Amino acid sequence: MLRSVSWLALAGLLAFGCGRQAVDGTAMGTTYAVQAVCPGPLANVPIAATLAEVERRMSTWDDASELSRFNRADVSELVPVSVPLFTVVAAATRLAARTDGALDPTVAPLVAVWGFGAHARAEPPTPADIRAARQQVGYQRLALHPRPPTLTKQAALTLDLSSVAKGYAVDRVADVLTAAGCDSYLVELGGELRVAGAGPGGRPWRIGVESPSGGAPLATLSIHEGAIATAGNYRQTRRVGEREVSHVIDPRSGQPTAHGLASVTVVATTSLAADGYATALLVLGPEDGMAFAEREGLAAVFVAPTGDRFEVSKTKAAAAYMAD
Repeated sequence: MLRSVSWLALAGLLAFGCGRQAVDGTAMGTTYAVQAVCPGPLANVPIAATLAEVERRMSTWDDASELSRFNRADVSELVPVSVPLFTVVAAATRLAARTDGALDPTVAPLVAVWGFGAHARAEPPTPADIRAARQQVGYQRLALHPRPPTLTKQAALTLDLSSVAKGYAVDRVADVLTAAGCDSYLVELGGELRVAGAGPGGRPWRIGVESPSGGAPLATLSIHEGAIATAGNYRQTRRVGEREVSHVIDPRSGQPTAHGLASVTVVATTSLAADGYATALLVLGPEDGMAFAEREGLAAVFVAPTGDRFEVSKTKAAAAYMAD
């Protein structure tokens, strides 16, 4: 949902030995692309291996993943987990508390009952199905013990880290690029971005916010260093009865979001934070989301349909990133 203006313009520059290297591939059910200026070959940086490790730990699609094994654990069982998984679960639960549950890592049963995710149901949910799924949602019923890192369910919970795991993966790729001495890079994974150093031509990176209808970006962000993530409700939908519903489920109501907001883009220090906050603001909606973002000092851009066009609203903090 994000498009790097610099990345698109760079395609011609790479062939002329400008010092930038690029790799791309598939991971975590989506595509990734990295460009960087490094002292050695970019191909030697363990980008694919880093993404594969995150996927092995946090995928809900892989029954052998560490997360899937935890999801099969019994209630009250003390489950040892890796530091990376514990770190992401802890970050997700902190965001859940901060957003009053608009983002909730235990939302998986509701996502499934509405026909999305790794364990999607084919048939439309009944009110009884939704009530039953809501009984299995609630981050407050997940206990975290840091030393040693363990997790315990206090109810029949199922974790889904899709709202933060891609962001975490982008951060880890940024870490290995930094460790390799790369002083300028752009990492993109399924629309989540993180940049550092100067962009092409020594200028800040320019990132376009996608229009849901395609065509030219609705806005362009200029950023020297940090992360940008977009959450949108127009990519994954399905018809349930007489209505088209989004895959973005409000954990508090058990219903797909229906407030008309198309997307939210957030600029933050880390991709994990940008990823999580973008999802939470999309769930909160145009009014509550904007109010929350202003209170928290978040740099956020909201896109909402208005007739045959899209209206762009931004927080005060986002104004500093808007390109001329």
